[in-house]
Amino acid sequence: MLDPARFAREIDGKPVRLFTLRNQRGMTVCVTNYGAKIEQVLVSDRAGHFDDVVLGYDSIEGVVGGAPSVGAFVGRYAGRVENARFTLGGIEHQLAANNGPHCLHGGLRGSRFQVFDAVQHDASSVEMRYVFAGGEEGFPGTLALRVLYSVTDTNELVLNYEAEALDAPTVANFTTHAFFNLEGAHSESALGHEVMIRASRYFEMTSELIATGRLLPVEGTPFDLRQPVALDTRVGKSPAEGGVAGYDDCFAIDRDAAEDGELALCARVSAPASGRVMEVWSSEPTMQFYTGMLAGEPLAGGPGKGGRRYVQQQSLCFEPQGYPNAPNIAAFPSALHLPGQARQGRTLYRFSTA
Repeated sequence: MLDPARFAREIDGKPVRLFTLRNQRGMTVCVTNYGAKIEQVLVSDRAGHFDDVVLGYDSIEGVVGGAPSVGAFVGRYAGRVENARFTLGGIEHQLAANNGPHCLHGGLRGSRFQVFDAVQHDASSVEMRYVFAGGEEGFPGTLALRVLYSVTDTNELVLNYEAEALDAPTVANFTTHAFFNLEGAHSESALGHEVMIRASRYFEMTSELIATGRLLPVEGTPFDLRQPVALDTRVGKSPAEGGVAGYDDCFAIDRDAAEDGELALCARVSAPASGRVMEVWSSEPTMQFYTGMLAGEPLAGGPGKGGRRYVQQQSLCFEPQGYPNAPNIAAFPSALHLPGQARQGRTLYRFSTA
């Protein structure tokens, strides 16, 4: 169990803490209000043994010095905005470029680097708030964000979030960026996991991972994950073998008409050795799936929990969100937020065993 005392600091004049959420079945989730980051998730395997199934850090110094996306709630705009600019109302807005010429995950100082105001309501939930100032990272308009983390007695980690433009139109796109390994965070690879993603189409990307506006069929490609696939049968294989170096790809989730705008199953992942199973449900229309592209390549920043060095393909990210690069692609559903019109979203990770 993480020690809350090691997270009790002040950053940018604001108090930082670690919040521990528990249900009646022993599931425990630890979240810090620095970047609203998930640092620990303890769930049982098929034998009843509890283990940590996310990458994270065991002190606030580790979080600040670690890979910035690990565990974070990402905004003001998750994913990449092409050339770090877009036009809204006839005005071009130049954003902070932090991924070559592009803006990634909100820019140089997106929500991953901000201290949220936080209140723990009860043993199983904590509410976090952050207000993006007008002009912050180049985005127009003041935007108020509220995120509620909770755990349920059916072993779900639930994120309910709401954003409201306060004074001017703006754009926004949010996601949650936990790095999962259902064999336990001590496991050196996640490629033994079996993954199903409920998507018959994926987004065409440029070589710089910018959405072009085209959606392509997964049929006959390594991106067809509609039936469970052991990742080690695809990742690290040659194209001739139907393989890929890794996944960093966005999928359009298949939805029934009744699910439009409501919770829908996005993905299911299972770990054969531990028996742990995780389902990803969300109200968001797309989901980024990330394994990392370079097996064994260290993640940015310092070591993680217990001094371990985290590497690519050690964990898996399932990031429900809006359409990528939507401010620059008129054919995509709008990412526009108008004053007085709050936008809500919900994502949950449901744990079980098999």
